[in-house]
Amino acid sequence: MTADPRPESVVCAVCGGPTDPRMSAECNWCDRRYHLNMRNDVESQDCGAVWIDEQYLALQFACNDCLSGGAAPAPPGRAASTPRPTPAARPRRYKRRA
Repeated sequence: MTADPRPESVVCAVCGGPTDPRMSAECNWCDRRYHLNMRNDVESQDCGAVWIDEQYLALQFACNDCLSGGAAPAPPGRAASTPRPTPAARPRRYKRRA
């Protein structure tokens, strides 16, 4: 396990700009640091996303490189929704009553 890097040595893996360790996160897939605004009251740059994984009830962190490259699963609002079949196209589960 490594110690947290000093603020002057942290560079965003996505945009290459300097970042404060308190306003950055580590990607779960590539283990690189990226800009992530952790506060609502401060304007800051976001070079990735964080969301709650409903299966494991854990926070998932991913940089934009992994999200756009397909290495990481898309967060729940960004996934393409599959259309539901129409009632006529679905097979009937039960017999109709006479």
